[in-house]
Amino acid sequence: MRVRTKQAPTGWKPAPDSDDRFSSGIPDFDRLLGGGFRRGSMALFAMDETVRKEDVDLLLFPTFLNMLYQSRGIIAVLPSRDSPHDFRARMTRYVTRRRFDSRVRVVDYIGEDADAPYVVSLVADRDDPLPDRPSIKKRKAAIQKMVAAEKVVRGGRKRPFLEIMAFETFETLMGVDKSLRMFYYGIKRARDIGNLAVGLLGPGLGSAAGVRRMADTEFALHRDEVGLLVRGVHPSFPAHVVAHDMNAGPPHVAFVPRPK
Repeated sequence: MRVRTKQAPTGWKPAPDSDDRFSSGIPDFDRLLGGGFRRGSMALFAMDETVRKEDVDLLLFPTFLNMLYQSRGIIAVLPSRDSPHDFRARMTRYVTRRRFDSRVRVVDYIGEDADAPYVVSLVADRDDPLPDRPSIKKRKAAIQKMVAAEKVVRGGRKRPFLEIMAFETFETLMGVDKSLRMFYYGIKRARDIGNLAVGLLGPGLGSAAGVRRMADTEFALHRDEVGLLVRGVHPSFPAHVVAHDMNAGPPHVAFVPRPK
């Protein structure tokens, strides 16, 4: 286990992307991945019941920040235990509100923070007699909102961006079959554009097997007495403890092989 001396946080220092990969923002993780996440791929993070929201932040904020600090945008569908406002509050500890608001769009299906400029509201009309079968006009309106959101996150240079997909949200609102069809088309489009899709797979989902078949890489997350553990399923690597990098300071992260 490496020894690090504690220093004052120095802010985020982005790791550059290569021509065919996006850096995870974590040098130790990049090495295990062979240089980072492949462009146009879906990275699946499978979490069990022990994993908390702050654990996901610890592991994935470096990737999110690395994107934002290189003028790449983010479109996010958050887990049920998160909200657009809370997500923004946590992220803006490390990026300015202006950068977040100009580069991040959070897709919302239930009406949370609907008036915020960074929220893409796709809330169904509760007075609609068939809310699960929206009219052609409403579908077109939703598509237009998503197209506008993608234009924002791609920017004037039309750069690839990060897509965060919490599968529990889709499955809860749309059911297994419909959500799997949505995942399929969404992941095919992300590969065509060259985006990075980050999938968050919670425990007990009926769509798990189908989602795993679509993933290019998969990682298992678990928390025990030593902290948050990440294990590579594909590519395979043994469990590592995810910890703050004491040299660079939060939110920089280091991987430490799990003590035996």
